[in-house]
Amino acid sequence: MQGDEVFYPPVQYSPLWLLLGIGIFLLIAVGYFLIWFLTRKKPEPIEPSAVQHVPQLTVTVRQRFLGFIDGVGARHAAGETSYVDAHHELSIIVRSFALEARGVRAPYMNLDELKATRHKPLADTIEDFYPGAFSGLEGEPVAAAVERAKTLVSEWK
Repeated sequence: MQGDEVFYPPVQYSPLWLLLGIGIFLLIAVGYFLIWFLTRKKPEPIEPSAVQHVPQLTVTVRQRFLGFIDGVGARHAAGETSYVDAHHELSIIVRSFALEARGVRAPYMNLDELKATRHKPLADTIEDFYPGAFSGLEGEPVAAAVERAKTLVSEWK
């Protein structure tokens, strides 16, 4: 007994305990999954009337925005609008035209988001307005920016 030099290994647990532990773990995991899956909100079906209609570019829309652009040029030439404000107005007009003509959400996008779209001429035109709108320094004449905006509106497809 105390003097015996015999080694006795530790008592082994039954393999059923391991299987029981794994089974309980799986039951808890399945329970969490079922609670998550059964209690989440189901997406509501979209009614055909709720789908937003993409506007069509008409001659009336094009002519109206060309008139807005001409108005900016005339106000700047009359001294009613500053260089920076004219560029801001042109940017707003061109962005609004894209929204009304084709449903492009340009008024809500920054320049990087516009460049990521397929509307490269729109992004390039708006990028050309940035130095005049944000630098505060007068550079290219407003008349050139007006012509660039009119070209975009006239050639937009």
